[in-house]
Amino acid sequence: MRQSAFPKDAKPFIVREVTGTAEAPAEAERVPRLRTGVKIAVVAVAATVAVFATGFVLFWNLIEHEPRGDVRRADGIVALTGGEARIPEAVKLLSQGKGRRLLISGVNPATTRRELAVLTPNSQHLFRCCVDVDQARDTVGNAQETSHWATNRRFKSLIVVTASYHMPRSLAELRRTLPDVVLIPYPVRPRNVHVEAWWAYPGTMQLLLSEYMKFIPAFARCYSVQFGRKQGFSGSARQCANVTRPA
Repeated sequence: MRQSAFPKDAKPFIVREVTGTAEAPAEAERVPRLRTGVKIAVVAVAATVAVFATGFVLFWNLIEHEPRGDVRRADGIVALTGGEARIPEAVKLLSQGKGRRLLISGVNPATTRRELAVLTPNSQHLFRCCVDVDQARDTVGNAQETSHWATNRRFKSLIVVTASYHMPRSLAELRRTLPDVVLIPYPVRPRNVHVEAWWAYPGTMQLLLSEYMKFIPAFARCYSVQFGRKQGFSGSARQCANVTRPA
């Protein structure tokens, strides 16, 4: 009769011991790894929020509520449509001799020059001699059309008329297409936009956050052009933010 290799009273503790020592370390390692992953995710989210918030504050500081003092004369004036008072203010500047010609950019194809003239009484003679229009659909199109218009007329300086909250993005897009033209901002202050205390007005907060999200890619496009022109890191940023003011 064949005998067993193990005594009859032997207990199969070895199998249980081996099994336990093989599984325990793997299970123990999962918890620290999970905790490390959670910490990394939390740090990444916090860093992203901090960068976003810092960028928003910088963007908000770029918004000018009113034109700076007496606006200097320029070769031309461009008004970017899309809000109240932009066209009347631009026509007023033209009537004051602040520019030789005015471009109204982004006019609805269904809107006639006569209808535009109605917005500014006693301005029909200016529309006959010195006002041009285009039908750009967005701010990128505004910049492209303005670039063609200014380049064809060899303008070296432009007064830019648009809403205050829209001005930083407009200047970034215009700087991208007109890197050597002096841009003089003339912000128009909408009545229902409270930029100074945006945190107290949900509508203004939503508007500024939306504009900030659009400003980021506009600034990046401008920055790539300026950096390619060897303006340097800080120089490119200043150009696209239009920080350096003409004397």
